[in-house]
Amino acid sequence: MMSPLQKVQQKTYVDEVVKLDNNSWWVYRRTVDFNGTVSPTPRIVFFANSRDVVDQWMAKQNS
Repeated sequence: MMSPLQKVQQKTYVDEVVKLDNNSWWVYRRTVDFNGTVSPTPRIVFFANSRDVVDQWMAKQNS
């Protein structure tokens, strides 16, 4: 059985959604260091043709 403290997990990344064209939505991810420093170089973790698809994907990532 998990204790309440085991359920808490600090995020180690920040996602940014960018619309590059009418049907081109990209999700960039930047890592966050243990001291809170955000990486200057993002990586692409997801691409979709609509914002709805991106929102659904992000909802799954946060569940």
